[in-house]
Amino acid sequence: MDTENNKKILTIEEAAAILSDTLQEVAERKTTVRRASAVARLALAFVKVAEITDLKARVEFLEQALKKRR
Repeated sequence: MDTENNKKILTIEEAAAILSDTLQEVAERKTTVRRASAVARLALAFVKVAEITDLKARVEFLEQALKKRR
């Protein structure tokens, strides 16, 4: 993958803020529960991808550390 094109769209903190704002909008009846559910599903998918990406980086780091020890 080209690292120049591998830019983050948003951070976990920004995703949490979006979820919080959406929940507030539902409470204030400014948005529908259906829209909020769609936002929540997207946020869940984003978090899973972020976790997998983090784990991949950690595994690669450990593999490199083990190679250096040999």
